[in-house]
Amino acid sequence: MSTIKVDNLQTTGGAGLYPARAWVNFNGTGTVAIRDSGNVSSITDRTTGKYRVNVSNAFSNANFANVLEGGQNLAANYQAQYNSSIGEDAVPTTTTAEAQGGNSINAVFIDPVYMNVLLIS
Repeated sequence: MSTIKVDNLQTTGGAGLYPARAWVNFNGTGTVAIRDSGNVSSITDRTTGKYRVNVSNAFSNANFANVLEGGQNLAANYQAQYNSSIGEDAVPTTTTAEAQGGNSINAVFIDPVYMNVLLIS
């Protein structure tokens, strides 16, 4: 297999392309477990519903986009929401990003069954 290394990608029209620099799909319940990932070395379970994504190869700065999506297997009318906590209680670095899952009805943090984090820099 060959490896292509470039500093910048562009479309034929000159627009820049910004692919994901890191991504992870993990189980946030019980013992946190990564299902699959790219450029992610591990996940840290900070507390209920709060996680730290640790990247393998550092970003050039900590000003990256952190996109989250999650899902919860729950009964009744329980709506879960997932968001980044950039600057809230843990500042991101060139090697870490924060993620959290909560309930939009009563603002209680929960451990999601499915959590997906996409980091773009």
